[in-house]
Amino acid sequence: MKIKFFSPAFSVFFHINMAENADFSKLDSIASRKSGGENLYLRFYQAKMAQNPSAHRFSDPSLDEKEREALTRWNRDRDDRTSPLNLQLLFAFSVPSRQALDLIVGLKRPLVSVGAGVGYWEFLLQQTGCDVLAFDSNELYPEGLRYIDVKKGGPEVLVSHGERVLFLAWPDADESSTLSTDCLNHYKGDAIIHVGELFGETLSSNPWGQSTSREFQLNLGEHFRCVTRMQLPNWPGHMDTLTLWRRLPAAVDCDGAMFHYVHPPQKRYWPECSA
Repeated sequence: MKIKFFSPAFSVFFHINMAENADFSKLDSIASRKSGGENLYLRFYQAKMAQNPSAHRFSDPSLDEKEREALTRWNRDRDDRTSPLNLQLLFAFSVPSRQALDLIVGLKRPLVSVGAGVGYWEFLLQQTGCDVLAFDSNELYPEGLRYIDVKKGGPEVLVSHGERVLFLAWPDADESSTLSTDCLNHYKGDAIIHVGELFGETLSSNPWGQSTSREFQLNLGEHFRCVTRMQLPNWPGHMDTLTLWRRLPAAVDCDGAMFHYVHPPQKRYWPECSA
């Protein structure tokens, strides 16, 4: 079986939408990537996935080696500035949808982000009027790649921002990272937004996923409960969601059984909405 990068229907769709909605020349500068507050990254994601709808199959064991290598190269081609890998480095590992941004803004709460990277999600949220503070102690990203003012700082800054919702998007590079756990230990507030993969929702050989450590997820479940979950647009190899977690109050005895109470949201589960 041969994988076609362009079926006739997708070829027409791609060429029309590439011209109208995904001008890759806008990758040239940070000013053009900001695109006046438009979610340009989502447009690029939609165009790339229309270009190669089979890309998600790169790890399919039924493919022969050449087919798998071709899909893997398409996903991770460092020499192609429009490859999914390079777009993730320029914008964010997870693609923000309009509905995900609306959900966050709808909380009507200020946010604090640690491990913000280039600050793309934070930039889009600020464009809607959301009060967001962004921090990162990693000097990997030069100032010219950042979309907003990302202040230098790590988990320790959270001690002073307990009134804000903690925003964590792919904070851990691997299981040896302690960034997410350190954030949890320093944060005294009542709500956490997590963007990335969680236990069992991953295609990685690590069942805890690619974005936050096992230790963080176990500690998160001890002290918080997930009250809202939204599927995000996913690059090949990703199973990203946006989840909202509320801190648990003390448990109460209900006829011999111990229960916690968290205020239920109007809607708990959201399907992927990438428009």
